[in-house]
Amino acid sequence: MQQYPEEVRAEYVRVMSSELGSLCHDLQQEVDCLYDKWDVFRELFEQGPERNKPPLTFFIFFASCLFEDAMLHLCRLTDPPETRVRTQGKMEIRHNLTVMGLERAISDSVLSAKVRAEAHRVKRRCGFAREWRNRRLAHTDLKTSRSNNSGLPSVSADSIRDGLKSTRTLLNLVEEYYDRPPFGLLPDPWGAKSLVWHLEKSVRTDDES
Repeated sequence: MQQYPEEVRAEYVRVMSSELGSLCHDLQQEVDCLYDKWDVFRELFEQGPERNKPPLTFFIFFASCLFEDAMLHLCRLTDPPETRVRTQGKMEIRHNLTVMGLERAISDSVLSAKVRAEAHRVKRRCGFAREWRNRRLAHTDLKTSRSNNSGLPSVSADSIRDGLKSTRTLLNLVEEYYDRPPFGLLPDPWGAKSLVWHLEKSVRTDDES
């Protein structure tokens, strides 16, 4: 039976606690969103060389945007739990939605230790994205820009998938402790498939004319 979003959140809170349940629910939503976006990339650009022919400028830009967005999303998911900013002469603490905040929301010491170790493993696996964010995506490091991004870690679709998978593994660790089934998305039956169908139809029409 389908549950409404508020019912899902309430179930998380009931099973875990107000703080941990809300945090886990919100993180699952963020990871789901990134999986959905990455499925669009996979559908458009990872289904064989014929999908990348001809390499129109629009699709080159779109692929780059999806790739860079995925790296930024992984960075946000592994940011520190708090950001300190000074506003009007006062120090303000802003809390971030990140897997690095899970540990402090868990009262069980054994689970907390496991989550801490796994969260740091996730952060290491997403380290490539942070390098790109700090030197190219969120800021334009002058030396990096003038050297055509040399010195930045190489990135592939496998790097993104590994970061995604490790994040989901961490969240499932918490879910399973509270006897919730491992979380996984069903494939989106629509996604970019409709766009691909129309593009392929257009290519066939051009070939036949």
